[in-house]
Amino acid sequence: MFELKMKIVILSFLFISGASVAQTNYRSVDTLAIVGNRTITLDEFQTYYKEKLRKIGLTDNGDTRTKYLQNLVDDELLLLDAKKRGVDKTKSALVELERIKTQELLNAFSKRFIEPTVKVTEQDVQQMYIKMNTKIKVKHLYAPILEEAEKLYDQLKKGNSFEELAKEVFHDEQLKENGGDLGYISVDEMDPNLEETVFSMKVGEISKPIKTVTGYSIIKVEDIKQNPFVIESEYLKARDRIKAFVSKRAYEEAAKRFTADQKRELAITFDKSMMNTLFESLQSYSNKNSFERSSVFFKQNKNKNVVKSKLENWNLTQLVSELELTDEMQRKWIHSETDLEDFISGLIIRKNTIRKALQTHLDESPMFKGNVEFNFNTFLIQQVEKELKARISVSKDSVKTYYEENLNRFTTEAEIRLSSILLDNQSLADSVSQLLNKGISFEEIVRQFSIQTNTAINKGDMGFFRKKELGTLADKVFEMKVGQWTGPINDEGKYLFLKCTELKPSNLRSIVEVSEEIKKTLTSLRWFKVREQYTESLKKENGVQLFPGKLNSLNLLTKAYDR
Repeated sequence: MFELKMKIVILSFLFISGASVAQTNYRSVDTLAIVGNRTITLDEFQTYYKEKLRKIGLTDNGDTRTKYLQNLVDDELLLLDAKKRGVDKTKSALVELERIKTQELLNAFSKRFIEPTVKVTEQDVQQMYIKMNTKIKVKHLYAPILEEAEKLYDQLKKGNSFEELAKEVFHDEQLKENGGDLGYISVDEMDPNLEETVFSMKVGEISKPIKTVTGYSIIKVEDIKQNPFVIESEYLKARDRIKAFVSKRAYEEAAKRFTADQKRELAITFDKSMMNTLFESLQSYSNKNSFERSSVFFKQNKNKNVVKSKLENWNLTQLVSELELTDEMQRKWIHSETDLEDFISGLIIRKNTIRKALQTHLDESPMFKGNVEFNFNTFLIQQVEKELKARISVSKDSVKTYYEENLNRFTTEAEIRLSSILLDNQSLADSVSQLLNKGISFEEIVRQFSIQTNTAINKGDMGFFRKKELGTLADKVFEMKVGQWTGPINDEGKYLFLKCTELKPSNLRSIVEVSEEIKKTLTSLRWFKVREQYTESLKKENGVQLFPGKLNSLNLLTKAYDR
């Protein structure tokens, strides 16, 4: 399905060939390193380095600068090695190069025409913060196609329960038995279309069928819990991160609108009879990575138009050729004839977008060319690294030793289940304290007085919390035993009482559970040594000169360094 990704890489490689050029740059005040005939300059280093500081949060100092320069040199060595061995000329590399060019054209088009349409307000960020501090308990029913989903919805309107219908639609035993219960979910934990609908619903409400990536879902909201510890200071700490998330979501919506507009503009239509047969044929193929051109259906219909648009018409042969350029991972979401139509529409829209990008000469920009070169070089380096990682093996004894030396890492955090009473005036809070001290049921007081109606219907239950989720209240709250309460806690005119209803102690996961996780960790730890040893051997084959002293003159606030 058509998808534009905001993956605009701001870094670029500038390769300079020829021994005479390298010798000239040797004397240049800008030169930080020479690897073979490749020169790394202060300007180039700053571009990489500032981006890395921003992404990872590294502390800028002399040691960090020196290590990062060495890392750039090692990358150059691996790149030289890949090209010397002809990795860049292999079939897979050339296919990847074309893929990169196509993606970068789409990225360039996005940056020029779609990103400028994205607007995010302060209110958008605040609303997302509230959503992120809200958990919604939902049940769902699933159907692969709209017709089946509509039948399920009709049955619900006639009085059938989720529990009854879940036994019919789910193969998963747990979903069968719990009526399609997904538990409590929050932002970014479900299909975006589902999330948008769920957060607009009330407790007890049932949605109409909702289109998702895998088919259609019908949702019922069972409960809504809002974190009572949401305060302005915590919002301000998280604001930039949330704004970035909201901007990403807003971009995705803008991309969807662009796709829908393109679909209408191109007037894409399908031969329904052919599409039905094609979908059934695709589902029956034993080899999902290719299409059976030898089938009777293909031979009889290979020249027949399947899809028409203002861009171009595709007969069955052309359509199959386009589908073969996609991979199985991309096609795995095709569960119905409608999905197949959407997928093919995406291919046409993608082709039309590339055409528009070429018409506006986006492929001639230095940014485009630099990004293509950077990403292809990254691919080549990764191919060499993949070969090196394949040489690393981790023994059972190593796994056992690491497990025994790092037990804390595999111990789950303790959790506390809380119920709450939220009030909005001090006089009532004082009265509630007196009632609780007299032994009046916490749950009864919740029902009568709490202004947090979403939790009041469940006796104030807010679910489980870990220490890091409770902020400054963590230590005080975790001192409570089951049945104990604390309060009132005054926060900006609101008065909160909390009761501990359940405790989950920390738990040590078994070595069997974490074995694969440990193997990956040990592979990563050993990988740096393997990479270092390999690049050291490459230094002997290639002339490498470093001038790290010049890093002291680097000024991150100027173009490159103090002149």
